[in-house]
Amino acid sequence: MAMKLIALAVFLGVYLLIMLGLRELTVASLAGVAILLLVGILDPRGMWGHVDFDVIALLMGTMVVVEALNDVGFFRWIALHVANVTKCDPLKMFLLFVAVSLALDAFTGDAIVVFLTMVATIMEVSDLLDVDPRPFVLGLLFTVNIHVSTPMSDLPPLIIAAGGGFTFSEYFSNVWLPCYASIAALLATFIYMNKNVFLVMRPKYVRMPVSPSEVIRDRKLFYFSTGVFLAMMVGFVVGPPLGFSYGSVALIAAAVLLIIGGGKIGPLIREVDWESIISVMCLSILVGGLERTGLIEDIAAFLASHIGGGTPLGITVVLWLSSLVSAVIANIPYTIAMVSVLKAMEAQGVHTYPLWWALVMGTGLGGNGTIVATYTNIVVVNEVSKRGYRIDPKAFARMGMTFVFLTTAITNVILLAMFS
Repeated sequence: MAMKLIALAVFLGVYLLIMLGLRELTVASLAGVAILLLVGILDPRGMWGHVDFDVIALLMGTMVVVEALNDVGFFRWIALHVANVTKCDPLKMFLLFVAVSLALDAFTGDAIVVFLTMVATIMEVSDLLDVDPRPFVLGLLFTVNIHVSTPMSDLPPLIIAAGGGFTFSEYFSNVWLPCYASIAALLATFIYMNKNVFLVMRPKYVRMPVSPSEVIRDRKLFYFSTGVFLAMMVGFVVGPPLGFSYGSVALIAAAVLLIIGGGKIGPLIREVDWESIISVMCLSILVGGLERTGLIEDIAAFLASHIGGGTPLGITVVLWLSSLVSAVIANIPYTIAMVSVLKAMEAQGVHTYPLWWALVMGTGLGGNGTIVATYTNIVVVNEVSKRGYRIDPKAFARMGMTFVFLTTAITNVILLAMFS
């Protein structure tokens, strides 16, 4: 019992440090692992068994590919084409920016790089048109935050898909309807709330002064990197049936880029977000400490006896709990812990299949609640503020929580219809 309390106290302590911003995610999670090792809950060799290295491989591979695309000007090239194709019409431009960002987000797994590039271009367009860029930036942020239609769209979906052992097609078939229904409702509401920008304003210009071809640093490398990215996207879909995991596909793509790109791409490996990778490993080990002490099994038994597995009550509880928790604190530790809980429930003979999809949707929908709900929110808001456009945290939360409740309610109805 004492070991259970120590493991729980360490996990909650790490969570509290992260939530209050007293320590970075990496520092807090490393400290937690060190404590569990010192008290003997974890052993130095056995702790690595709690890490899903295919998830780590997928993160590493996709980050290398995304950084290479960003370096050759791929994302800015697309963004400039979007502005020109729509002739800078606010509503058309916004909707096309959203569509392109969703398509990129579905396979990159690194929303921050995509966002920052899109935000930079949106700021350029807004300056040219003499309009406030915040509605465009926030609309894009709110929409992509809840886009969890593929395992590669964000880190929580990736962790859940790997933990549940779901193929790409199985994952997509269960998530696409609640995901895109929520996106449609959010976009309709957001556009109405900002109708003065999207429906009334008329652009001064119809073409960007910068040609898309001007942002391409190396044309041969641009086409090669784009080809590797497209091949990786196809690999994510057809790879698993052929025996290639998501992580192996991403690593192969990254290796091809690094080897053939040579010195032009090699240095980009330093730009990989190694802190996030280390954090995911440490948090997985922390949850492993909860498993070693039997606490995860206790939580699973409690939930099984009170919500009955994949019942309407169970779906509703897991969905709303995940959404509300993810709205106020970083959802990665919560996601890793809940994956272990659901697997423990399955081991006890509980039907949990619908709960996996409730967890996927809840952790995604909650990301809109507050600025601190996701790291992407923090980075994007800070970047916009640096350019002279402050986004008030309270205003963000008021709008964001409105979308959290709206989209979670819509998702709840759809999931109940799917699994009842």
